[in-house]
Amino acid sequence: MSNRVPSSRVELLAPVGKWDVLEAVIAAGADAVYLGGKKYNMRLHSKEFNFTDEDLRSVVSYAHERSVKVYVTVNNLLTNAEIDDLGGYLQFLEEIATDGIIAQDLGVVQLAHDLDLKVPLHASVMMNAHNLEGLQLLKDLGIRRVILGREVTLSDIKLWHSQTDLELECFTHGDMCFSQSSQCYLCGMLFGESSNRGRCLKPCRWPFELIDRETGSVLAPGGAETPPGQHSGNTGPYFLAVKDICLLPFLPEVIDAGVCSLKIEGRMREAGFLGDLIGFYRRALDRYYADPYGYQFDWDEYRELEQMRVRDMSPLYAFGNPGPTSVGYTGEREPRFFSSAVREPEITQSNILDNPLPVWDMRSGRVPALAGATSHIAHHTSQNRPRLAVKAGSLPAALAALEHGADLIYTGGESFLSQGRPWRPGDFAELLTAARARAVPGAQGADPALVVIGTPRITMPSEMGRVNRFLSDLLELQPQPDGILVTNLGTIFAASATGLPLYADYSCNIANGRAAALLQSYGAVQTTAPLEFRAEEILALPARSPLALEAVVHGQLPGMVSDHCLPAALLDGTTRFQICSGSCRRMRFGLRDAAGMVHPLEIDTSCRNHLFMAHELALLPYLRSFYGAGFGSLRLEIPCYSAGEAGAVTALYRANIDRLWGDPEAYEFATDDWERLLQARTATFGAGPYLRGVQVKE
Repeated sequence: MSNRVPSSRVELLAPVGKWDVLEAVIAAGADAVYLGGKKYNMRLHSKEFNFTDEDLRSVVSYAHERSVKVYVTVNNLLTNAEIDDLGGYLQFLEEIATDGIIAQDLGVVQLAHDLDLKVPLHASVMMNAHNLEGLQLLKDLGIRRVILGREVTLSDIKLWHSQTDLELECFTHGDMCFSQSSQCYLCGMLFGESSNRGRCLKPCRWPFELIDRETGSVLAPGGAETPPGQHSGNTGPYFLAVKDICLLPFLPEVIDAGVCSLKIEGRMREAGFLGDLIGFYRRALDRYYADPYGYQFDWDEYRELEQMRVRDMSPLYAFGNPGPTSVGYTGEREPRFFSSAVREPEITQSNILDNPLPVWDMRSGRVPALAGATSHIAHHTSQNRPRLAVKAGSLPAALAALEHGADLIYTGGESFLSQGRPWRPGDFAELLTAARARAVPGAQGADPALVVIGTPRITMPSEMGRVNRFLSDLLELQPQPDGILVTNLGTIFAASATGLPLYADYSCNIANGRAAALLQSYGAVQTTAPLEFRAEEILALPARSPLALEAVVHGQLPGMVSDHCLPAALLDGTTRFQICSGSCRRMRFGLRDAAGMVHPLEIDTSCRNHLFMAHELALLPYLRSFYGAGFGSLRLEIPCYSAGEAGAVTALYRANIDRLWGDPEAYEFATDDWERLLQARTATFGAGPYLRGVQVKE
């Protein structure tokens, strides 16, 4: 076709959900398309969209006849049962000459290697590649192209382009997320519809109020008059409703950064809209390549694009943190609200003895609801007592948990402002010494505890230098740490060089044994079960894991993590990279939704915002469900607990684990322990995702 560009030029990549869209975007000038089959991909909301196997064969033939490439999305987060059925499909995609497979799950990457596939692999944006170390890991894994995290700037991309021969792709237009990619669990935990599995119901589009958690006073009501002395750029309550990205006016800067492909979002959109949208980008690219030096953006065309826009548009993070200018506070251009806030179920004194979770059947070796599960692999003995693990946010809290029976301490990767001061180098040495001294040789008592040093969930390029220095300093500690808690691709790669055992946190999203096996090759000895899965899915995981597996059974459940600072945006009209009033140092914030649920908002020392579920998880009454399932450890996720709270809650779980695994036949949960929990921690508790989370449907 006359408008096809040479491969040395930037690729224009269009989304396709239906055949008429395929025809429209190719006619409009797309160089490549990405689309999904009827399974394994992230856009499964409607049966009208996506392609059968025979459709895919025809799509590839049609596109290749027109010199257009086809990339197929196999970008879901997959369970063991799903990945067991995937091999034939991947081989089919290679057979029909697919030009690339887009994957989120490390298990898919491992399976592709096991099958010796030659089709290029592309790392989905849901792998959340946001630092050079993460790119180095992906190159190690044979990935050809990386779709970069949405918070990466063009300056970051330009630097990486000079440091790696990986193809770098970025989103150029369309719907974006408030949370860092793959780190939004709110929808999965609340509705069982996971954003990591393509079924997000967009809780980021709900209306909220920003409140002071201590007093309950409303600080930013959304559209109401701003209190004296405060500033707010918002004119509505949709505090998390990010605008659509649009980089059309900035194509020279995008091309200069070294991007290989301009990705347009919108696989669920119709042919008329996408054909026109691709046309705008095609014409601009052709004008640029015809005369790069004399290129000028056509603002008349942009005004036409504005008329057909879905939401208001922004360059978002392309040139730095956009702050409040990136949010559509009024919600007036929101095309559809997929869900509304609901009240989270609460555990009360009246229902603590009625265990709603399935109980592992020791005789059959399976969870009753999952007929295919088995309880035994070589290194798991199902009756073994699991370690009691605690993630602590401060040295006093860690020492208190240690004193009250924790077997494994994770130091929080982030230092939250609510904890008073960040972790300091001397803290780790003191904690390690205390852990080693807990049991005196020859004396009766507990075994020495393990101490695993945490890393942050998000480590942007400006932060990885500090992380690398930190990891190097750990090797000088005496005694040596027992391992490192790794949290993203970059920290996995960097920490693997230390030679210390790696513990993969929940943010790694490991949901199947193949993904765990891949991490094992980098020095991982344990993975954490996904936070957003339902009990039946969680309880079946240890049987298929080549590594020890940990489950979170108590604590604060993270819903989202974002580089957008809500207090700075709502109260000062600034970003985390501008001077603000420092209100996060003076009060503790929460977001109150329309159902009256208050979601704690914690700020870390890097100004990153962490939004939690309204109720904390507390499976203390339901520990019997974990007996016999083969978990290596059960975790209390309590990085914002005080020392007193951490010690008291650890003691309760310690006592119940010891009684249950000591004599399972005689064990009964004591209701007084629930009262002790309520006295130890002023919070409302629920079973969270264990009741409402993700469950694989046939």
